[in-house]
Amino acid sequence: MAHKLTSLAAVVAAALLLVTVVDGYRQSGSGREPGSEREAVQPVPAAHAEPGPCALDYARFGGQRAQLIKIVRGSVANFIVLEVASRDPLQRSQRVRWLRAAYGEAEHVWLGEFVSPEAALERAVQLCPPAWRCGEGEEGCGRITPLVTPIRAFFHQPPNP
Repeated sequence: MAHKLTSLAAVVAAALLLVTVVDGYRQSGSGREPGSEREAVQPVPAAHAEPGPCALDYARFGGQRAQLIKIVRGSVANFIVLEVASRDPLQRSQRVRWLRAAYGEAEHVWLGEFVSPEAALERAVQLCPPAWRCGEGEEGCGRITPLVTPIRAFFHQPPNP
């Protein structure tokens, strides 16, 4: 009986693993690197600071590397530093979904990958100096709406303002 239960658990675990791998491969767009992120993000060879309202944001997805993304909403350039760990297709699709939820369907422009989040943040500050930053609540400045944290979603609480 215990052997049958163990075998059944192994089969279920293998099936879940297979479904996860297939879903990740499907979402990554045939396994190309960087996969689904390529569909949502347009690479740019070099970026320079352009005067005008801008905002900075930071999102952690775990890891030692970082990516810098620019999203223009209205007249505001939003520079987002994404802390990233691996090139796992599931993590890539999670980041793309987060960007869409936080900033809408505006074009996402990839400004580069950095060896550390600090290096990406330093570059973002160069592109968006303090004198140009828009105020919280201004049109196009920052995220569309505050996102619900997992714990708030679990307890069915509204997002933090």
